[in-house]
Amino acid sequence: MKKIVELPLAEPVYSTYHHHGACSAATAKNTTIQNWFFNEVMILRCTRKFLSGYTTPELLIAQSSWFDCPHFDKRWFPTDLMGGYIHPVMRNLIDAGFYVCFSGVDDYYVEGKTWYKERHFAHDGLICGYNQQDKTYCLYAYDSNWIYSKFWTPQKGFELGRRAMGKKGRYDTFCAIRPKMNIVEFSHETALKKIEEYLDSDFEKYPETDEGYVYGIVVHDYIVKYIDKLLDGSIPYEKMDRRIFRLIWEHKKVMLERIQRIENSLHMDESISKRYKKVVSDADSIRMMYASHFMKRRDSILPVISRKLIALKIDEEKLLKELLEKQKG
Repeated sequence: MKKIVELPLAEPVYSTYHHHGACSAATAKNTTIQNWFFNEVMILRCTRKFLSGYTTPELLIAQSSWFDCPHFDKRWFPTDLMGGYIHPVMRNLIDAGFYVCFSGVDDYYVEGKTWYKERHFAHDGLICGYNQQDKTYCLYAYDSNWIYSKFWTPQKGFELGRRAMGKKGRYDTFCAIRPKMNIVEFSHETALKKIEEYLDSDFEKYPETDEGYVYGIVVHDYIVKYIDKLLDGSIPYEKMDRRIFRLIWEHKKVMLERIQRIENSLHMDESISKRYKKVVSDADSIRMMYASHFMKRRDSILPVISRKLIALKIDEEKLLKELLEKQKG
C-alpha cells in the first residue's frame, strides 16, 4: 500500500512571508519554540534603497525566519547534485518528522500556488506531507487566493516548477527542518532588553543619507516616506508593496502578547496591555485602508495612512517606554 503522510502544523506567530509562517507552523510537536519569537523577534527592519529608485522598502522583522531559529535540526540539500533522488529523499525526510522548506520553484507550474498559470515567479514554501496514491504533496504557502493555507498539489507540477528554474541556472534550495525537543521558556528579561533595543532607533542613528538597513521603531518613519513616494508617483502604483502593513499589524499583535506575558511574569497590572490594544486596532485599520487602495486606487487615502502611522508610532513608543520604567519600579 502506498503511503500517505501529513505532518501537523501549528498556528503561525507571523505569516506575512513564507519564511515566517514556516518557522512557527513547523513547531507543532514543540510549541514552546514559539517563545523564541516572544523573547527575541521584534526588531523591524527596512532598506533605504526605495529613497533612490527601488520600489519596495523590503520591510521585515530582523532574524525572524526558520533559518534564524536555533531550535530546529536543519539538513540542507544541494538539489542540482541529487539527480532523480530528490523526491525519495524528501519522502524519507517527511517520514522522519522533517518539514521541507524549498525555494526557487516556479509558481507557474505549481497548482494552487499564488501565481499558478498566471506568472513565472521563483517562490518558496513548506512541504508538510505527501500522498503516493495520487502523487501529491501537501504544501503550506500562500494559495491562488492569496490566503496562507495548507493545500495538496501534484508532485508533477512541483517538479516542473523546479526544473523550469534549473534551466535558467537557478537551482532550488531545500532545507529539512525538525523541531528540537528542548523546552524554550519565555524570558521577560530577554524580551525587555529587546524592547530597549527596538526603541533605540531614530534618524540620527539611521539618517536618510546613509546606506544599508534601518532597524527599530524609526522604520515607521521610513514607511511614511515610502507612502509619500507612492503619493507623488515616484514609486508607481503598479509596483506598490502590498505586504508592508500586514507585517506591521502582525508586529503589533505579537507585541501585545509579549507585553501581556511580561505583565504576567512580573505580576504587574494590565494597564499597559489594555491601552496597547488600540495600537493593534489602529494597525489593523491602516492595513485595511492600504489593502483597499491596492484593490482600487484612491490616492487621497495615502495621507490618511501616513498620519495614522505616525500617531501609531508615537502611541507605541510611549507605552513601551512606560513598560520599561514600570518594570524597574
